[in-house]
Amino acid sequence: DIYELSARARDRGMFVAVATNGTLLDEETADRLWESGVRFVQVSLDGASPETHDEFRGVPGAWERAVRGIRAAVRRGFFVNVSVTVTKRNLGEIPRLVDLAEELGAHWLMAFNFVPTGRGELMSDEDITPEEREELLRYFYSEMKRGRRVQLLSTAPQFARVAIQMSSEGKLLFPTHFYDAELSGRLRSLAEFIGGCGAGRFYVAMTPDGWLKPCVFIPVRLANIRELEDFSEWWRTDPTLEALRDKDSLAEPCGSCRYRYVCGGCRARAYGYLGDLRAPDPGCVLASRLLEVTA
Repeated sequence: DIYELSARARDRGMFVAVATNGTLLDEETADRLWESGVRFVQVSLDGASPETHDEFRGVPGAWERAVRGIRAAVRRGFFVNVSVTVTKRNLGEIPRLVDLAEELGAHWLMAFNFVPTGRGELMSDEDITPEEREELLRYFYSEMKRGRRVQLLSTAPQFARVAIQMSSEGKLLFPTHFYDAELSGRLRSLAEFIGGCGAGRFYVAMTPDGWLKPCVFIPVRLANIRELEDFSEWWRTDPTLEALRDKDSLAEPCGSCRYRYVCGGCRARAYGYLGDLRAPDPGCVLASRLLEVTA
């Protein structure tokens, strides 16, 4: 049904994106997706080597087929994003994965935060430490400043804070998972508006049966789209969404952090680890240090 669904979305003025493991993405499939209105394709690679990717996926040959899918998407002209959820098992391969994504012609390489939700609850020990995450984000920013052809982005809200700390001469390359711009001077205020976790601020997720959630990684049902009379009114007034937009109401240390408006921590990780949407993100190196002191 994907081709019919994407065509209907396109005809209603939507920008259509597809996230896939890439195993079924060949030249023919790429053509059909393009003709149905898809313009953005995200393919997951769990490592720079077939061994790492295939072991995690549990499917021999999955890496080769995913790489084939990326090549097909690039050739067809899609905006291509290679995504990876960073864990202890693939952290050491990230530099090689950056090289691979660039070699394949991808536009973005997106490092996803590990979130202990769904089956991820069973492998929380695979999460990287706050210090490892900090080092990864600093590496990404350094590589972007070097002028990589592939843009290096992350769903970790801390990336914005790292960018500010590593910027110089009043010029800031400001990365988030939904936009990338070079900012300076007055434009920094724009970064504060759109920076940080986008859950309930720039998007909500919808399940196949119509349930609306703050994001795909937060298992909290807010309302069902089929029962709403006015989505816009709900979007403006839902108490949970309003709380997610108020960075000053976050629990300490996030609530008083000087970077809360450009970061604020990942709300899905806060909920997954601590059961509270306003809790601090335990993956932030600044928050983790303060949490250790107060524990």
